Formats: sequence, structure tokens, C-alpha cells
Amino acid sequence: MWNVDQLEFLGFSIRGKDYDAKFFGVRAIIPPTPEAPYWEIEFEDGSKMVTNDVISFRFTKKKMK
Repeated sequence: MWNVDQLEFLGFSIRGKDYDAKFFGVRAIIPPTPEAPYWEIEFEDGSKMVTNDVISFRFTKKKMK
């Protein structure tokens, strides 16, 4: 799982369409596993998107204070 405590999400792309991760409030990303072969994207409002589409993410690692 990748979350906003460790990373700053800049954007993501689904089916070739780019989205602003900050605008949509991406909170966490759970990559596919053998047990759950789909992506889960959690948003700040508590909603969750589940998809098996190809997804690309852009992020930077947060600087430790």
C-alpha cells in the first residue's frame, strides 16, 4: 500500500486519460496482488475506486521532517 503519509501523489492515468491526483484527493493506492488482482484507489472523502484497468501513477517521495 502506498499512502499520502509517505508519498505525494501528482497524477494518475487510466486508459490513457490523465487525472490530477490532488484534485481528486487520492489518499492511498493498493496495487494488485495474487489474491486481489485489481487496483484500489482510496480518496479523501472515503470513497474507493476498484479497477483492473492498466493504471500509471506519478508521485514523489515526501521529505522527512
